Amino acid sequence: MRGKLKKLFAAVLAVLLALSFSGCSELTGLDAQALMSPPKTTADREAIYALMGGGVGDVTLVYPKCGDYRSAIISRDLDGCGTSEVVSFCANGDAGGTRLEFFKKNTDGVWNSMARFTSAATQVDKVFFGDLTGDGMDEIIVGWGDPLTATASVSVYYVDGDTIREFSMTTVSYSEILLTDFDSDNIKELFVLQAAQTSGEEIMALGGLYRFDGDQPYVSKTVPLDAAVTRYTSVSFSQVNSWRRAAVLDGVKADGRMLTQVIGYDEASDRLISPLSNEENATDRPTAAAAVSRDVNKDGILEIPTAELTINGSETTADSTGYVITWNTYSLQDNTLTPVCTSILNTAENYNLFLPSSEDNYGCQNDTVTRTATFFTYTQIGFNGNYLGREDKFSIRVYTEEDWAEKEQDDEDILLSSSAGRVYVLRILDDSMAESDEKTLQSGFEVLE
Repeated sequence: MRGKLKKLFAAVLAVLLALSFSGCSELTGLDAQALMSPPKTTADREAIYALMGGGVGDVTLVYPKCGDYRSAIISRDLDGCGTSEVVSFCANGDAGGTRLEFFKKNTDGVWNSMARFTSAATQVDKVFFGDLTGDGMDEIIVGWGDPLTATASVSVYYVDGDTIREFSMTTVSYSEILLTDFDSDNIKELFVLQAAQTSGEEIMALGGLYRFDGDQPYVSKTVPLDAAVTRYTSVSFSQVNSWRRAAVLDGVKADGRMLTQVIGYDEASDRLISPLSNEENATDRPTAAAAVSRDVNKDGILEIPTAELTINGSETTADSTGYVITWNTYSLQDNTLTPVCTSILNTAENYNLFLPSSEDNYGCQNDTVTRTATFFTYTQIGFNGNYLGREDKFSIRVYTEEDWAEKEQDDEDILLSSSAGRVYVLRILDDSMAESDEKTLQSGFEVLE
């Protein structure tokens, strides 16, 4: 069966290679930004694009760099009328900066500008939509970035009849921002994170929770954050267990190590708490084990990674395969991490593998020459550095597409995946391995995005 699969895979590769030299060559040179430009194939898009250009020609679209909304032209029902308005971003011509413009279609089917705003920022960091005021309509939150000054600021806009107005938040800068609902009242808050800064003006590591009273935003609560974090790589407001949502912040310290902070709401004291934001944070992990929090088992609850060095050596020489990542749920109430599953990352070959359950420890020996990672179980590491009770269980080898296509058939090879010129192949080394464990390996293999 495996031989047939390999033949089929080789045939598919051949077809794909043939197609790469066919009429698709006209796509060569198009980058992601060009492919995201609004198509001029519908009357609506053409009208909006023309309005953005002001009748003087094409415009340079500006795309949000992160978040759920990455388009320069976003359709959204902003006023609850049942039809979509448009939020657009483009370069502000010779004046510099970025132009934000809102459009709405009138009763005659003609698109008109609702409002136009400009920012000195050259980058749109992210865009959110959420009801911050409790009036049932979404506000528009825009994070502005300036790569030259490495600064970021936030603006909030709201619908006022047939126009759009801006809340006054000119003094609010951030390292990261999140849309939250800590007290579960269905009215969103804006959680603004500021990493510590010692160069230039000294800035404390702080999280500020903004609420909106009428048209006046104010800081409702603050919470100290870990002062060692210099930047955030992943932030979300997520379910951390079956009954609680919290802000989960994966950050990087000055020495390159990572850690996770969890910010939650304590009802009894009516304050934000951050039990992991201290020097004894159990999630502190080295650069080589740079995993970020995510829902690994797709149960709707975010898991938080911790890392354990499994090779006999120092962290300075270990690569990512020298660590077992444990994925945990977290309880704010008693500040405990509960293991859910484990995995081993191979960042050099761009994959993560979730491990079968075992009473013994798992380890990995990575051969970068043959591109083969051998996974084994062991009872403990002896004084001489050997793994006591070591049993090799399986291996994953990475081939180029060309080498895999030319390789002789072998029924012991199990094709896991093919991505970006790499072919990932599993081989079972322990004949006594349970069939369920083999299935776990196949379903638990993932190519990193």
